[in-house]
Order: sequence, then C-alpha cells, then structure tokens
Amino acid sequence: MGKPRPLSPHLTVYRPLIGSYTSILHRAVSAALLGGLGFLAAWLLAIAQGGVLFDAFSALWGSIVGKVMLFGWTFCAFFYAAHWIRHFAWDMGYGFELDTARLTGRLALFGSAAASVLVWLYIALRAG
Repeated sequence: MGKPRPLSPHLTVYRPLIGSYTSILHRAVSAALLGGLGFLAAWLLAIAQGGVLFDAFSALWGSIVGKVMLFGWTFCAFFYAAHWIRHFAWDMGYGFELDTARLTGRLALFGSAAASVLVWLYIALRAG
C-alpha cells in the first residue's frame, strides 16, 4: 500500500500558487490598513491638539521609518483596490479561467507595486 494521503491540505503537501499568495497578502494588507487607520486617527488628534504631539508625528512622518510606513500603506491601498476589482469581476462571473486568474493575480500584485513606486517618485520629484 502507498503512502497515506494527508487528512487536510498543508503547505508541505501542496505547492502554493499565485491565488494562495494574493489571498494571504489580502489578509495582511487588510490588517495593515486597519493599523494605518489607527495612525490616521492619532495623527488627526495630534493636528487638533498641536504642540508636542503634533511635533512627534511630524518627526515620525519625516523619518525613514515613517516614510517606509507611508509607502507600505500606499502599496496596501493599491493592492486592496486591485484585489477588490478582481473579486468584483469574479462576483460578476468573469475571470475564473486558470490563465486569467493567474494573470489578474500578478497584475494586482505587480501593478500595486508599480503604482506605489510611481506615486512616491512623483512625491520625491515634487519635493526636490
């Protein structure tokens, strides 16, 4: 008798595909955007209060760490939107073909990265 089959799918048994990665990334992006909303609320409170709290947020957003956070949230927003469009197409009954699903997954991932880079290049060129 051959090797017994696993009782449930596991990462060591099945090779992850682009759909696996985009699904996991969608969940991570959602959590990151939720954290970003917390920072946005705190920043708005800092603007309203002014003083030391506002200065602390200004220093954060001006630092490398702050810029990395903002870039990450930019990517998250683009990816969330792209993935939402992909799911909307699925809800309408389009894009289930394997090649199309692979293509739209890659487009969501790499398109979001490219859009984020373009936005931040624009910001850098305007500031410089």
